[in-house]
Amino acid sequence: MQRSSATEFYKAAVEASANEVPLAVEHLRSVIAAAPHSSDADRAHDLLANLFFRNGRYQDGLKEIEAALKEHPDAEDAKNMLPLARALGQMPAMQVSSRKESKLQIEPGSTFLPLKLNGKEARFFFDTGAGFSVLTEAEVKELGLVAQTVNSTMGDSSGKGVAGFRVVLVNDVTIGGLHLRYVPFLVLSDEGEPWNSLPLNRRGIIGLPILLAMRTLRWSSAGAFEFAFPAGSLNQANCNMLFHNSNPVIDVRVEGKHLDFTLDTGAVDTDLNPPFAKALPALMKTGSPERRTIEGVGGTTEGNSILLPSVSFQIGARTVVLSPTHVFTEHGTGTWAAGNLGMDMLKQSSTFTLDFESMTLELE
Repeated sequence: MQRSSATEFYKAAVEASANEVPLAVEHLRSVIAAAPHSSDADRAHDLLANLFFRNGRYQDGLKEIEAALKEHPDAEDAKNMLPLARALGQMPAMQVSSRKESKLQIEPGSTFLPLKLNGKEARFFFDTGAGFSVLTEAEVKELGLVAQTVNSTMGDSSGKGVAGFRVVLVNDVTIGGLHLRYVPFLVLSDEGEPWNSLPLNRRGIIGLPILLAMRTLRWSSAGAFEFAFPAGSLNQANCNMLFHNSNPVIDVRVEGKHLDFTLDTGAVDTDLNPPFAKALPALMKTGSPERRTIEGVGGTTEGNSILLPSVSFQIGARTVVLSPTHVFTEHGTGTWAAGNLGMDMLKQSSTFTLDFESMTLELE
């Protein structure tokens, strides 16, 4: 796209998908200024709002949502997002006070990282599938904070969503050499999985805005988590990750076909969705029908599924195999992504590296 004769909007959309923040902001705003009432301007507002939100710039994101609604007052996505955007827009902008290359010792095989919230120690799991960081009600009470109610619904993997949640601002968050100020957290009930099986000080999620602030991260099954090490440069030949809204999307190849998978380190298992079944009809004929449950913070849902004996997936230069493999033929964890790539696939490598500058996922 960048080497083609495409319009400025499409080139700017590529920059936003690669999280090239300064370039995308400059070029998308240029698109809006050139034709403020056009369909390209509508889509530019949407791309900017998502870009700002995943990078913790909530006040800027609110302005884009309000601008979109000024043009189209009945736009459903913007209307649904507005209550949360207004709540977050009243808070100070998230700030990176310092960022130093760090190596943390963690439990082998675990995704829980040590951190401090307003000076109090905790261990929360890092989740690339979470557009926001999360605390439960008990954790908020332990920190002595006051949360604000938001009359909106947050999406989750079950498809049911979480309605009427709250938000709270943590003034000081430290993870190794990363020091953040004014970090918003969504507040959820302590009931249900995974919270009811976790002790206090472990009931939280380190979401995408914090992970993007690290720039690079590396997880090792031996019990190490590194971040803020030197990043690579964005190269089209090596890039296998882009953003769709707040989702990191990975290029996964199955039987020679390129498929889009959302990347979700908060998911224990990889889920395959109806688009996977549609893309590989011959492979689906080798399986048998079943019913399967999807769990999320909003509850559980059931859907028809096909059980396959084994499927090989190519991620970059690495091949991983799931045996058996479950493919949802209805519902699933997404209507557009072929799958949601979870830790069962990532843990087949001793180490995986995420570089948000070069936009790569590498399994070793």
